[in-house]
Amino acid sequence: MFADELAARRGAVVDRWIESVINAYPEETATFLKEQPNRFANPVGASLREGLALIVDGVIAGSDPEELRQALDLVIRVRAVQEFKPPAALGFVFDLKTIVRDVVADGSEVPKAFDDSVDRLGLVAFDVYMSCREQLWSIRAKEIRNQSLGILERMQEWREKRARESETASK
Repeated sequence: MFADELAARRGAVVDRWIESVINAYPEETATFLKEQPNRFANPVGASLREGLALIVDGVIAGSDPEELRQALDLVIRVRAVQEFKPPAALGFVFDLKTIVRDVVADGSEVPKAFDDSVDRLGLVAFDVYMSCREQLWSIRAKEIRNQSLGILERMQEWREKRARESETASK
């Protein structure tokens, strides 16, 4: 049975998937993400490892993709902040199909239900990505508004000071 094979080879699937995701980064970054095991020195690597392992566990358990939203968030939030475009930020989800076929299937047929599950997972991942990007845009808009208000306040103070100086000079 496919689910049993997937569960038996879970570690290999997770390791290959982590390697695949990390190798999408520039070489220097990938080396750091691979070699620095300290969660505090390498929070990105820790989030990637944790999120990908949780997703594989959810797929093995037959979880609804919506239930894996938090695990997806661990991986996608970092990629959204790093301003990966959607295909680069989310392609890792669909790579799971190829990795499972390479590690688990050994040439045997992968059930359509597995592919459908990964496709639904991709839709949830896109929703998570867009939510993260919306949060970033909101933060940036607030920063711009606050900067603009600060400039306007300083201009108003300057005008008031000039008006006072002008009044004092004319007396």
